[in-house]
Amino acid sequence: MEFSTIGFEDSIDEAKVRLESVDALIVWGKENILGVLTIEHLNMGGNCGTACELDILVDPTPQQNKKWRPKFIVTTDNGEPALLSRGP
Repeated sequence: MEFSTIGFEDSIDEAKVRLESVDALIVWGKENILGVLTIEHLNMGGNCGTACELDILVDPTPQQNKKWRPKFIVTTDNGEPALLSRGP
């Protein structure tokens, strides 16, 4: 999936603009990845942090993927998002 990043305090309006050019937005908390935001989440209201999907795993093992079956999987490189995919 093509993605960009956005802060948890950013507005839904900002997310709408960014989602015009990517499939999803990875939402950053203060220091860690908080969730994933897609077009489906834009009707939730609030800001990006309250609207994002929290059912994600960051850098999971194959065993964690099978056990938790997240909606999204984020793979990082030196702490920065490098790959976003839908869960199993």
